[in-house]
Amino acid sequence: AQAVEMTTRTPAVLHALQTGTLDLYRAKVITDATYRLDDQAAARVAGHVVEHAQGCNASQVRALVRRAVLQADPDGAQRRHEQARADRRLVLTPAEDGMAELVAFLPAEQAVAVYRRVDDLARNSRDPGDRRSADERRADAFVNVLLGRRDAGVASQSDSGLRPLVHVTVAATTLVRADNKPGTLGGYGPIPAVFARAIASDPTGTWKRLVTDPVDGSLVEHSRRTYRPPAALDDFVRARDHTCRFPGCQRSAQHGDLDHTIPWPKGPTVPGNLGALCRHHHRLKHHTTWRLTQTNGQFCWTSPTGRRYLTHPQNHNPP
Repeated sequence: AQAVEMTTRTPAVLHALQTGTLDLYRAKVITDATYRLDDQAAARVAGHVVEHAQGCNASQVRALVRRAVLQADPDGAQRRHEQARADRRLVLTPAEDGMAELVAFLPAEQAVAVYRRVDDLARNSRDPGDRRSADERRADAFVNVLLGRRDAGVASQSDSGLRPLVHVTVAATTLVRADNKPGTLGGYGPIPAVFARAIASDPTGTWKRLVTDPVDGSLVEHSRRTYRPPAALDDFVRARDHTCRFPGCQRSAQHGDLDHTIPWPKGPTVPGNLGALCRHHHRLKHHTTWRLTQTNGQFCWTSPTGRRYLTHPQNHNPP
């Protein structure tokens, strides 16, 4: 069935498989994401993604094809979202060893906000002697918030002021309704323009609005409504990088470290010498023979075998 789908609707994917440009898993990601499009739109989107997918891992291909689908069919994306929103639910599934899974199927902006709320509580209320893992602390914080109770390890201080930080990135032209380019919800990925506009203009939410140049996708303005705003420079670099800057890593910049490419104090604390790295790749940079140089946000990694890999700042409006 998949072979027929690739042949009739996404011939570019079939050709990429035959020539070895794509493996089967990444090809399936593309065909699955274009399933709801008509044949012409599916072929156009698949051709675009295949053209830009070289060197991308499966997560990067998934984000690329989701954005392309939103760009190709913004009205359909809104309609499908409204249909899916009516199916929101909370599901309890018993598991072994006295455990259970509680799964919430929610609109993306609500799911991200809930997760960030719980994550902030787990991070900011940790006692010095707390030996629980990050996952354990998040699970305990989630239960304590919903049941209205506290324990010394998670909620040792008042949480009344804590608010999650959620990014929504939208082109300036989309914000003023001149077009319908997809936005990006931090921690989730591409979202339809209508929802990016709604989130960005919400006066009651705890959102950080990131406005991009509609031509080259670069960040041109950022505003915030947060409980405890970070330093402007920290804010800007994380928004610029979007994810960990190690090749292929998709860990959110909001959960990582800010690293001086040239160690301080020899290297200055300026945007051109800072980058977001997840903890694992931060340690890899400092404790292995991987080497990193930076030129105004463009990172060049050199592996222990001498291979070079370039990573670029997040383009919020890819071609």
